[in-house]
Amino acid sequence: MARIFCLILVSVALNLSGSALAAVSAADTFISAVDAKGLLGTPNVVFVHAGTDASFKAGHIRGSSHAFSHDMQYLDDVQSCGGMPMCEANAEAYIGALGIDNNTQVIAYEDGKGVNESGIWFFLKAYGHDNVQIMSGGTVDWAAAGFPLETGPASTPTARSFDAKLDPSMVATMADVKAASGGNGTIILDARHDLKEYTGQTLKEGMKNAKEHITVTRGGHIPGAIFSPWSKYAGNKSAMAGKPVFKSVEALKKSIGRLAKRGYTPTSQVITYCHVGLGRGSFQYLGMKLAGHENVKLYMGSWSEYGNSDLPLETQ
Repeated sequence: MARIFCLILVSVALNLSGSALAAVSAADTFISAVDAKGLLGTPNVVFVHAGTDASFKAGHIRGSSHAFSHDMQYLDDVQSCGGMPMCEANAEAYIGALGIDNNTQVIAYEDGKGVNESGIWFFLKAYGHDNVQIMSGGTVDWAAAGFPLETGPASTPTARSFDAKLDPSMVATMADVKAASGGNGTIILDARHDLKEYTGQTLKEGMKNAKEHITVTRGGHIPGAIFSPWSKYAGNKSAMAGKPVFKSVEALKKSIGRLAKRGYTPTSQVITYCHVGLGRGSFQYLGMKLAGHENVKLYMGSWSEYGNSDLPLETQ
């Protein structure tokens, strides 16, 4: 599946409740490659590679499960199950098939950029699994520390039983987005790095259901969206060893604070938004949380839903 990039929608309207997922700290969210290596082989610790099949085959940690974050949002499920990336039964089966139960410690990783990893983090949190961390530096830090990587396809882990506890307050629905984008002071930031996506010249695909991809029929951006690449918040956009996933909390706050000229305040309701939600959208969501902004939701339908709707859009 093609790489997918995202938007972030920031609403100053307070007509949406804040997420139940409260303060998020870097200490709880990230784990170093060295500390993760110490857990390799420990019972009930599962490493999940968050990248594409090609990325996994090129180099992964021994025994890892594999879940490409962009393929973990099913548009059919989003539309029929309250905006969640999968309906509850599908999510429970998906998570269990990765070898994860409610007591498993999960370590998500890929190349160190943190984008796909944030999708695993968000997905598990949304279904009530709290013990999940992102390995800072990913396979780059792992290899730099002298730890081995394996190549080839993923093996099938022993499935476990997972009991989901949904947190719908983490997600926004299309109805929420329509209400927030009604011209009542809403700020929309388009975080995709490709201007051709913003102008509608490039169309991306997403998962319609567990087996079927669907290409978005319309390109462009939400009316009034400002082109603002996701990399403004990233600390390791080039996937280099020794770099943090996000910029410092102070730098994140400074970047977000620049939105004040467009009406943003620390109490503003924020909706993050991307092509399929789990990726650039979840990255923006996590960045907002790390910066201390509490009132944030992820529009899981993202452009794969919006672009296939008849809602207004812009291409200029």
